[in-house]
Amino acid sequence: MMKRAILCAALAASALTGAMTAARAEDGQMRVKLGDLNLATADGAKAALARINHGAGTFCDAAAGRQSLERTGAVARCVSDMTAKSVAQLNAPLVTALLEGRSLNTQPVDLAQK
Repeated sequence: MMKRAILCAALAASALTGAMTAARAEDGQMRVKLGDLNLATADGAKAALARINHGAGTFCDAAAGRQSLERTGAVARCVSDMTAKSVAQLNAPLVTALLEGRSLNTQPVDLAQK
């Protein structure tokens, strides 16, 4: 009987934590330092996206240890949403291209000749 009570309390705490994380993601503000990066270069864009993704993971509590499948899904959605929102707000074409899986070919391309 005691084990059942402890298990119920643990499950309730897990559900509450998931709800709190979702609320934090909706109402909170994620901050990531990008001022030292040149977002017009491929390396700068890659570093920015890595920092944003890491920040989203921290913000959404992705490293909380063992989690239920439901909680894992909620955290993954939170990380994805926060990463996408941050990249959209950043408005840096190379970072957006990376997020969307497009090529980062930053070299000029000759398209036509006279």
